[in-house]
Amino acid sequence: MDKWIEKVLEMGTKFYHQYDFGSTTELALQVIAEQQGSKAGKAVRLSARNNSPDINCELCGKSATQVCTQCLWAYEDALFCYKFVKSHECDSEMFLPVVNSPRVGVCGYTGT
Repeated sequence: MDKWIEKVLEMGTKFYHQYDFGSTTELALQVIAEQQGSKAGKAVRLSARNNSPDINCELCGKSATQVCTQCLWAYEDALFCYKFVKSHECDSEMFLPVVNSPRVGVCGYTGT
């Protein structure tokens, strides 16, 4: 934590990051671009882009909107569109929204 990020990362660098909010999320990251800008008189900001993956309902292939956290950890079909959420056998309290985050379905994470 005592190094400047520009001294550690350079274009093309692949690296891994783990963080824990009650459960560990592991990320595989890569530097693919640089952002130039003025820092004079402003707080430093880290900018990154997390391109949203295509996440489809495991029953019909349409865009998934909900993840069943119970089935996710049991390695079963866990991603559903609204149509199939209603007929899923797990309790509705087990569902979380599908959001653009590596923490989707983890520890009650809803993207906010």
